[in-house]
Amino acid sequence: MLAATKGSAVSKSLRACDIPAVEMTSAQERKIRQTGCDVRFDNLTRQLYATDASIYQIEPLGVAFPKGAEQASAVIRAAADAGVSVTPRGAGTSLVGNAVGEGLIVEFSRHNRQITDLDLEKRSVRVRAGVVLDQLNDFLRPHGFCFGPDVATSSRATLGGMIANNSSGARCPVYGTTADHVLLLETVMADGRIEKIGPTLESLAAERARIENLIRERSAEMAERWPPGLIKRWPGYGIERFLLAPNDLTNIFAGSEGTLAAIFSAELKISPLPSEKGLGLIFFPSVDEAMQATVELLDLKPAAIEHIDRPLLDQTKGQLHFQAARDLLELDAQPCESILIIEFYDHVAERLSILQSRKVGLRTKILTEPTQMNLVWSVRKSGLSLLTGCIGPAKPVAFIEDAAVRPAQLPEYVRGLRSIMKPLGLEASYYGHAASGLLHVRPVLDLHNANDLKKFRQVADQTSALVRQFKGSLSAEHGVGIARTEYMREQLGDELLGVMREIKRIFDPKSIFNPGKIFEVGIPRLREAVRHRIDNHLRENFTRPLEIPFEPVLGFAFKDHSFIGNLEQCNGCGGCLKGTGIMCPTFMATHEEVMSTRGRANIVRAALELRVNGHDPLHSVELDAALSNCLSCKGCTPECPSNVNLALLKAELMHARYQRDGLPLRERLFSNLDLLGKIGCVMPSLANRILHYRPVRIAMEKAIGISARRSLPHYASERFDKWFAKRAVAGVADPGNPSAVIARGYSGADRALRHKRGPVILWDDTFVRYHEPHIGIAAVTVLKALGFEVSLAKNRRCCGRPAFSQGNLDAAAKVGKHNVDLLSSFQDSSTPILFLEPSCWSMFVEDYRELRIESAEKIANRCFLFEKFVNDLLEQEPDTLHFKHSETMLAIHVHCHAKSIMNPAFMRRLAERLPGRKAVMLDTACCGMAGAFGALAEKYDLSVQVAQDLIDKLENQGRETQIISSGTSCRHQISHLKNIRPKHMAELLAEALLP
Repeated sequence: MLAATKGSAVSKSLRACDIPAVEMTSAQERKIRQTGCDVRFDNLTRQLYATDASIYQIEPLGVAFPKGAEQASAVIRAAADAGVSVTPRGAGTSLVGNAVGEGLIVEFSRHNRQITDLDLEKRSVRVRAGVVLDQLNDFLRPHGFCFGPDVATSSRATLGGMIANNSSGARCPVYGTTADHVLLLETVMADGRIEKIGPTLESLAAERARIENLIRERSAEMAERWPPGLIKRWPGYGIERFLLAPNDLTNIFAGSEGTLAAIFSAELKISPLPSEKGLGLIFFPSVDEAMQATVELLDLKPAAIEHIDRPLLDQTKGQLHFQAARDLLELDAQPCESILIIEFYDHVAERLSILQSRKVGLRTKILTEPTQMNLVWSVRKSGLSLLTGCIGPAKPVAFIEDAAVRPAQLPEYVRGLRSIMKPLGLEASYYGHAASGLLHVRPVLDLHNANDLKKFRQVADQTSALVRQFKGSLSAEHGVGIARTEYMREQLGDELLGVMREIKRIFDPKSIFNPGKIFEVGIPRLREAVRHRIDNHLRENFTRPLEIPFEPVLGFAFKDHSFIGNLEQCNGCGGCLKGTGIMCPTFMATHEEVMSTRGRANIVRAALELRVNGHDPLHSVELDAALSNCLSCKGCTPECPSNVNLALLKAELMHARYQRDGLPLRERLFSNLDLLGKIGCVMPSLANRILHYRPVRIAMEKAIGISARRSLPHYASERFDKWFAKRAVAGVADPGNPSAVIARGYSGADRALRHKRGPVILWDDTFVRYHEPHIGIAAVTVLKALGFEVSLAKNRRCCGRPAFSQGNLDAAAKVGKHNVDLLSSFQDSSTPILFLEPSCWSMFVEDYRELRIESAEKIANRCFLFEKFVNDLLEQEPDTLHFKHSETMLAIHVHCHAKSIMNPAFMRRLAERLPGRKAVMLDTACCGMAGAFGALAEKYDLSVQVAQDLIDKLENQGRETQIISSGTSCRHQISHLKNIRPKHMAELLAEALLP
């Protein structure tokens, strides 16, 4: 067994695994199931929902997914009758444990995403609780409106969750908090009643009157504890807001963290989009100077002042998705310790000019171009995941990240925090909403370590006291949850805490909703109350080191150098729950948590912690559900800011299973596609007829699980390497005798350019060689026209991608070592190696290094995707090739492996070098074919479901639009589902060449 860390110790505090086991009786389960709601009590679901984005872990009894208010009402009433607590949940992005609980999780984000009743005159819209903020703003934007509060997690944060937390975000100085934008709420109460709540409604009148009396009696205490000037929210129920508007109970429910009722829908205010925006960036040599400058800049009335510091900026190094931002900020050429991002709405030029004239900081940069401003905001919004993506077990931890003071107090408050950190020897990141007086301070701690757990407690205790000294808010936008409940007595005092307890009793007398959050109450069904403490219920991998029952093979070379290190990069933030980009295609298609990167990582952890059925860390229903549906598309590698790499984690676990249990026949066959190609091309006509014979396909499905519904690629009548040997000028290079090439005439080349540029090696992958030789021929045509001497590597073997994807890592390493040795033995060690298939290219440039193959990095530096190689040359020498004119629309679908490693925007530029062509880059993720995945009978439907977004976008193209796709799986999927033949970029270029 290999432990995650040395020196780990179990906390003396209550651990996740110490919570008393609660089992639901069959009668209780039956009662809840009879509601007609989709309710799941299986272990897979319980493990998936045992965590959120926080450091806490509590396994629930089950999870309900209501499709409407009536179902939510029925299931909550049934749970209450059964004595089971209820925790409402949106996307599960809580940083304080709000979305975990030991009873029934009621998850509103899967089905309840409807937006209705847009009223532009009234400036309002109705949303259900599962509507995501970005979804709402995409809906409103064409009408010239937006929803003002803008949290960093906008790609997955639900409006229900934002209301429950009274969230705000960066532009709080302009828009205030979410509660400022709530007109009406539709809630499900603890007894199952559905109530509509708003200032013009008479509902809950008696409760409202009681609450008003309670609050008015404590108005003096509120004034003393909560003096004016705080821009963010106070912890707990919004009693100070209700005092100002006693007819409006929405102020009580907004910020109640699911402890009073479940929010099902809301009518919201909407705001006009700003007429103009501009950013001023000021770079500083220290955080302290940036804090002081914040105070001095407030008179300019910015929409936002955001602070990011060096620990966060350093995490963008080497990240594909943040390189453009790094270049824009000139972080490598002119490093700094701190940056203020100052945003202005209206009169932008005038205010930016004043900002520049202040002469503060090291340097200033002004941005008004939307694309550039978005690059800067992308860094800021990814702050949490970027920080937790640092290498090693010590991470910047979120537990004092939500404290706010008045902006003018910020410099002194930061000095106070430093005085807490310094004696403990702790570093921290200070980033966040400077204009609102809230910094997301994250001390770097190793929660696996007993000494750091003590520091964790000390920092929390002392920070609570510091915030109270400033009369600030310990929980200003993320909620109280588990992390801060124990500090509420200190923060609120007995009188105000008593008011909140009484409000809880009014609406939820049996403590059904999210018990124990905000203040201590008994947990239903447990003999002893479990009181939430900041160091209770910690994730099990913190308190009991993960052990892996195998010796890892892969290097995790990008940064973690460790299987467990990469697995623990997943912090649960839910960045993979978005609906755009390339991560995670199976989640985008199904909205099932287990289909997300977060869900898969959580199940892998559960398996290693033996929290799965059968207690087998390598083989369980839960682990199969997580891994077997992973497409190994690599989308998580660049788009997860923490760089969780599920493709590697899956390959490692499958390999360990096969090492122990043996490699099944089907996986063995799929690992040897090159051999199957050789056999099929011996008698291609016969092989193709056999593969199209219905009885054979049915037998194949029964015997090895290859779907009879899936069309299979044809074998070519002439292999590409055979064609090349007969026709190409340079022939096939032999490393043992580099001068021994077959030199024959090639009519497709411009003889005046022949051999002008020297040699290149064209990697003829398995599918080009045996199935699509026309693509190889097209590539040779283009390379010859460019003046290159083209060679193939004699005796090359399959790159190993099929074997690697199956988890057959020994076979992948064997062919990889052969190929690297082969290419290393050429006399000219600098000859470029060009790839037509992106998944083969990614094998050479990434996965050979992961397999720890000697000299793999040297070979990787010579490897280029065909399109990139040609485009780079034409950018330097645009007149080298001449193309025919054709008024043609092109739609380019980029292979997910190419997107994971490089910015594919150059493909559009390359296509539009052809006169008359207009190209669009399709905003698509994985096609769903994913090599052998889409051919499997049990995965066929999911493959088609994943492909639906791509197919929809293709159908939106004109009938005459040419589809360009360089991935063989992508072309196969498109042809199978659309009955059209996409072209490889090499074909497009070759066909357009002028004679």
